[in-house]
Amino acid sequence: MILMKIEGELYEGEFLERLNRFTVLVNYNNRKLTCHLHDPGRLRELLIPNRRILFKKVSHDKRKTEYDVIAVKSNGYWVIVDSRMPNLILKKMIEKSILKFEIIEENIRCGKSIIDFLLRKDDVKYIVEVKGCTLCENGIALFPDAPTLRGSRQLLDMMNCNAKPMIIFIIMRKDAHSISINYNMDRKFYEAIKLGIMKNLIIRAFKVALEESVIYFEGDVKFFIE
Repeated sequence: MILMKIEGELYEGEFLERLNRFTVLVNYNNRKLTCHLHDPGRLRELLIPNRRILFKKVSHDKRKTEYDVIAVKSNGYWVIVDSRMPNLILKKMIEKSILKFEIIEENIRCGKSIIDFLLRKDDVKYIVEVKGCTLCENGIALFPDAPTLRGSRQLLDMMNCNAKPMIIFIIMRKDAHSISINYNMDRKFYEAIKLGIMKNLIIRAFKVALEESVIYFEGDVKFFIE
């Protein structure tokens, strides 16, 4: 199913290097272009020299770069690396009735955290945090790919809100058949998830695929934890 189309012309180049957390250097037709990378994750398994990279031109007077990175090719598939996309994807899933929820509010204060959505279904409210996942090993998506103190705090704060807590993982690549928590990367997040499950945390996972400029919904993905 088609979820959404990325607006604007897309360009394909080669990744050269990551200059800092949010900036990469791309080779495009023998020109070196500085592009904005809207993903604070490590992405070490993706940002490898000479990997194909998809980007688009943007216009904004206050920006230092003219281009946004959209995706990196891995195992023959595009992996979306724009961390703004998971929330947009969730909205499209609700709009197309893949998820039968109503959006009540966005960016909700919950304890010391800001949580992505307050949703409603059958008069029941859900406090929902959305996490995009790009790391995949042997067909298993793993979250996170870098330690996330913010993520652990969000989960703990969600347990004390007046709504059912839910975390939704959006896997940003086609080649994952299941998803789990990256214990070796972030033990605190792993423990927060385990505690959440004991307190009735709802966990859902879905994957999408990018082909040309279209993002397709690829279905549910099984979540498991050891």
